[in-house]
Amino acid sequence: ATPDKQNATLAWRLPVPLSDNDPDYPALVMANHLLGAGGNSRLWNRVRETDGLSYGVGSSLRWSNREANSLWQASAIFAPANRAKVEAAMTEELTRALREGFTAKELADGKNGLLSFRRLSRAQDANLAFALAANLDLGRTLARAAEVDVQLQALTLEQVNAALRKYVDPSRFAGGVAGDFK
Repeated sequence: ATPDKQNATLAWRLPVPLSDNDPDYPALVMANHLLGAGGNSRLWNRVRETDGLSYGVGSSLRWSNREANSLWQASAIFAPANRAKVEAAMTEELTRALREGFTAKELADGKNGLLSFRRLSRAQDANLAFALAANLDLGRTLARAAEVDVQLQALTLEQVNAALRKYVDPSRFAGGVAGDFK
């Protein structure tokens, strides 16, 4: 309970036994982009745009560079009165993605969007400096980013859908809500 707060928050978290060096890394990055990280993602389109229930909604991955211990998470910020509707909409979209998978159009659009974002990110001085420093620490070069871009471009729909189903299991979510639910 968070008395007197105007907004409420929902969060789901799930440990993912992968690092950014694992073969499934590109496919899960794309699956997450299509589900909740991209500007045209299913969670955003449903919960924010179509249903108008959330001020912000999405999913993300926090990748470990060193070991198979990463984190997938989804969250939403909403008016406390919309709690049940937000939980239902997010659950429905995730269930639909797991059951039906993504479409060829979603994947094509997702490739364009994610690869454009990655290129733009590397063109910004602060991001480039951070990437160079991180790569020095990890013993990598920017060639790794280029390899990932090639892998993302080559992804098949089957690979992306399989990665989502393999790693995002709602029965294993740790989650909660915070808000003034009177």
